[in-house]
This record gives sequence, C-alpha cells and structure tokens, in this order.
Amino acid sequence: MQRVAMLRGAALAVVAAGALLVSGVDAQGTEARDPGAAAPSRWAADFDRMDEDVRLRLLTPSDPRANWVRAALDKTDIVSQVSHFAAARVAAPQEKLYQASLAMACLQPTIPVLAECDAVDRLADWARRDEDNGVPSILLADRARRRGERDKMIADIDEAAGKPRFDEYWSDGALALWEYFREARLDYDPAARAYAALQYASELPVTWPTAVQGVCANPREAANEQLRAACARLGDALARHAASWTGRLIGVTLMYRNASDPQGRVRAEASRSATNRLRARCDDARRVRADGIESADAAQRARELAASDGWIRAQARYGEVAACERLAGGATRP
Repeated sequence: MQRVAMLRGAALAVVAAGALLVSGVDAQGTEARDPGAAAPSRWAADFDRMDEDVRLRLLTPSDPRANWVRAALDKTDIVSQVSHFAAARVAAPQEKLYQASLAMACLQPTIPVLAECDAVDRLADWARRDEDNGVPSILLADRARRRGERDKMIADIDEAAGKPRFDEYWSDGALALWEYFREARLDYDPAARAYAALQYASELPVTWPTAVQGVCANPREAANEQLRAACARLGDALARHAASWTGRLIGVTLMYRNASDPQGRVRAEASRSATNRLRARCDDARRVRADGIESADAAQRARELAASDGWIRAQARYGEVAACERLAGGATRP
C-alpha cells in the first residue's frame, strides 16, 4: 500500500477542476504526482490488520462519532452507511458534519428509498440548518436540473453565489477520523494509527463538484445566458470563499468558462496562478509531515505527529485554504 499524501494533496482538486474544462484553464502547475511512484508505507501491513480490528469494534458503535466513522468506512453498503450517518445525526443534531454526510448519502438513488432518507428531505434540511453555506444550494440546483426544473436550478445557483462560504466539511471528517484513531485503544504504533486515519480521510467522497459540472458545464445549456451569468457569479464566489482547494480551483474554472470578455479570463488566470502558488507551498509542508510519520526514528515520528495534529485541527477550524494561508503568513503552526 502506498503512502498517503497529507491530507489529499493536489489530486482531488485537479480531477474535479479538470472535469469542468472544455477549452478553459490551463492545468499547468496543477498535476498530481504519479501515484505509481509513491513508496510503500512502513505501516501498510499494520493498516490491513487494523482495518479488520476497527470494523469489528464498529459493529456496535457507541457514540455519534463512532457511528459516523462506521458509516465512513461502509463505502460499499449504502443501507448501513445511511443508517449510521442517521444515528450520528439524531444523536448530535447540531453537528454540521453529520447533517452534510447524511444529506449527501441520501442523494444516492436506491429502490426503495431508504426510510432515513424518505422521512425528511435531508438535503433541504441541511440547507436550512447551514444557511450561510453555498454547497447545499449547489446540490439543490443539480437536483432541480435532474428534475427538469430549470428556473429553480438557476435560482439555486444564484442563491449559492451569494453565500459567504462553501464547505463540504471534508476537513471536519478528517479530524473525526484522526481523533477516533488517536483515542482508540488499538495495539499499534501511534504513527500507524495516524496513517490509518489519513488513509480513510483520503477516501472520503466529495460529491458536489459533479453537481457543479452537471449544472454549469452542461452542453445543453450552453446558450442559456441567464445560467452562464449565474455560474460566473458562482465561480467568483467559490474562488474567493471556498474552504477547500477543490472549491477554489473549480471556482477559477467557472470564472474562465463563463467570462464575458477577455479581461475576465485574464483575471481567472491570475487567480489560478495565485491559488496554485499558495497550494504548492502547503503541499510541500504536508509532504514533510507525511514523510516524518514514516520515519524509523520514534522521536521524529512523535514530533511530526504533533505537527500533523495541529495542521488537521487547523484545517477543521479554519478550512483547508485558510489553514494554509495562516502557515504561509508566518504562523509557526497552522
């Protein structure tokens, strides 16, 4: 098993933004490293054993976080996943991570519709409870598109463009996994447990970029000027306010695709370059943390685990991009 970039590195942002490109933003400087070149992790064998141990422990999760972790690991069992996301959501109804996770899981079609998804419109519920977050509105717009409700689709994109932040709570999920494995009474080196948390975090799904693609890169809507303008506004908002690198790069791509003049494309290119420069600085710092966890020196591993803990907590508190900006601005810890 290969080492895990901490946390996602560039790959997800590149793939998500690249999926929106037709003739738009150059991908120079955004390529992910060849995953085939990654060295095997010293903790790979421990991870395989730990995966079995944790799944046995999580057969009867005892608290909201454990229910959420169980659901996050149940990637191929939508019935179990929704059941445990719902259990976490009911036990801690104000937790945004649990609201978002259940809403996004319920977007997966099932026959019949699962009871936990049928009882409440989970996506609309998330949007109501997280009203300053634009991500639920993007997902609502894509649902309207699939239902043929064009006016509502445009209205939802317009609403999303006016939101002050965009957060899918991926960083909160990474922290939940990190804390679960740090605190679990598992007979493995702390670095092995950290590696497992990062491995599972790297596999957490981020579904809303597909929704953006469906709405704002739909060839059937290419002549819809009202939608083009709404998507341009959404791109500008994402490029400035998205919590994640994925969101920032998708925003830049939307700005470029929907620019009304050459100057707009120049601004999009400048925003892309600035985003990539900052992200590259933080990717280098993350690789140092990941390499340190692999060290044969226990003291070095301990130092890098402490630094990683600070980084992951900062990402959950401030967002992936803002945590990086703090580091680039001279903070000794994110």
